[in-house]
Amino acid sequence: MFKKFLWCFLVILFFSCSQKQEVVKKERFFWPPPPNEPKVEFIGAYSGNSDLPQKFSFVKKITGATEPEIKLRNPLHITSDGEGIVVVTDLLPYGGLVFNFNENKVEFISKEPSFQFATGVAFDRDRLYVADGRAGNIKVFTKKDRNPLYTIGDGDLQSPNGIAINDKLNWLYIVDTKAHKVYVYDLITKKQLFSFGKPGDKEGEFNRPWGISIDKNGDVYITDGLNARIQIFDKNGKFISMFGKRGDKPGEFAQVKGIGIDSDNNIYVIDPFKSIQLFDRQGQLLGLVGAPGTKGIGAMSLPMGLYVDKHDRIYVVDQMNRRFQIFQYMNEVYKKKNPVDFGEKAK
Repeated sequence: MFKKFLWCFLVILFFSCSQKQEVVKKERFFWPPPPNEPKVEFIGAYSGNSDLPQKFSFVKKITGATEPEIKLRNPLHITSDGEGIVVVTDLLPYGGLVFNFNENKVEFISKEPSFQFATGVAFDRDRLYVADGRAGNIKVFTKKDRNPLYTIGDGDLQSPNGIAINDKLNWLYIVDTKAHKVYVYDLITKKQLFSFGKPGDKEGEFNRPWGISIDKNGDVYITDGLNARIQIFDKNGKFISMFGKRGDKPGEFAQVKGIGIDSDNNIYVIDPFKSIQLFDRQGQLLGLVGAPGTKGIGAMSLPMGLYVDKHDRIYVVDQMNRRFQIFQYMNEVYKKKNPVDFGEKAK
């Protein structure tokens, strides 16, 4: 009798769990809000594996078993392959966390506690590159399984921070914060090609540079941290232009950290004491995304790293809130697939 009862219970449980759930319409949030034409949409915020959809086996559904929690502690830099993999460096001996949105799982970057202070991070076609700010090198892993391969920059780098890759040239650009310069390495030979920059506040000089991004033409954008400005160089390190100044008004900076560029050459810049400021190439302020704080959609507390992927997804490290946030630049392709009803409630 008991066995028959148990069997009926399991059958009912199985069908109740497998029934289609009612679809709830998700509220959308934009910057600027309608009736203005929205430019950026909020996608989500993530701090660990508990924020991803959980896949439970039938047995786990019955027993209530859950996966061990893995969460960000002090996130710093961020990147994505544009295909569902997001890597966030953290003050962990394992380098940080890999968020796999394809399989809804979170893992450590490294299988061994090999990092002293993980900072910048970047992908190329086959490999993952992670800067170690204290070891003074770039640790290179296979992209898929993150098996360690080799290091770059040993003996040359003091404090590598933001890194970026020019895929066409196979060049790795490394911002060295303490040396106040940028080093460029050939990814095939693993040898240093050249460097540019020195301490100072004139054109082509830096004061604690931090972040880096490369646009579709190969120009290099450096956040010149304590000089509170953005400097733009060509691929060979020749100075082109700069913009930004210290101040509290919109369009000004206390200091600058992360930077990214979308397909329309809009420039996203992080001031850790503000949020995201959006500029054109000439340094004209186009708008703001998010706001300082700990509560509400788009709230940021000490934002740091920023990355824009090939689909114009914008990834932002929200350090003191111990998470990263994802936004979407609403390019023409995205707007066609996700039209905006200006009558809906949006913030």
